Amino acid sequence: MPSTKDKIVQLADEHIRKNGYNAFSYSDIAKTLKIKNAAVHYHFPAKTDLAEAVIHWHIENFENFKERLREKDELLQVKTFLNFYNSIQLSGKICAVGAFATDWNSMPQSAQDQVRIFSELIIDWLTEVLEAGKEKKLLTFDAPPRTEALKIITNMFAATQLARITNSDDFADVKNAVIEELTI
Repeated sequence: MPSTKDKIVQLADEHIRKNGYNAFSYSDIAKTLKIKNAAVHYHFPAKTDLAEAVIHWHIENFENFKERLREKDELLQVKTFLNFYNSIQLSGKICAVGAFATDWNSMPQSAQDQVRIFSELIIDWLTEVLEAGKEKKLLTFDAPPRTEALKIITNMFAATQLARITNSDDFADVKNAVIEELTI
């Protein structure tokens, strides 16, 4: 069973990815968990501390994700990555990086630094997967691997946000187009 601290982090993540970093308060978390605001402050004295904990939680989850996929072929790794974004979109949320990006200018520097670390972790991993997949002739693309990774990631970021406005079929169309372009 998750600890109170873990529940706070997970609930903060829910709020951030549904409504944004600036759109929730400790009171929102306390009400949901039926605890006092002081209990949230006990674990996370400042909202920045909580934001950084959320980012660290995502980094840990992404490291586990990478490990689970390590022995899979590169095409399957890319498809699994895209399907992960599909599940985000179906939940009505946006990805953590995209959620923090919307409130970027109002976030403290220390939280921005952690989001940058997380972003680079994702970009570097996908770049390596694409590069290896191209070498094995499982994937095809003309751009440098990092540029291709950035194209894929920005497509997924934007598609999860746009699907909130249009519908999930649009997300599926974008996801399928990414796969098709990589496998032609």
